[in-house]
Amino acid sequence: MIGRSQTEPVGNRVTLAHEEELAARGSDQRRVARVVAARAIDVEDCRELLGMLGLAGAAGMPEADTPTR
Repeated sequence: MIGRSQTEPVGNRVTLAHEEELAARGSDQRRVARVVAARAIDVEDCRELLGMLGLAGAAGMPEADTPTR
């Protein structure tokens, strides 16, 4: 977490906290995507699992609707 001045305007602190949360979320999503990819049976399984979990973007794949069966 970045050290902040208590005299800093509230809007700046909220913006910084939001940016930190987004960065942490992105990091978590990339970590989870790697775990899913490591456990997938094959490429198609990996693609389908990442799509179902909403992690395709975190894995650098284009986000598209997964086909229904």
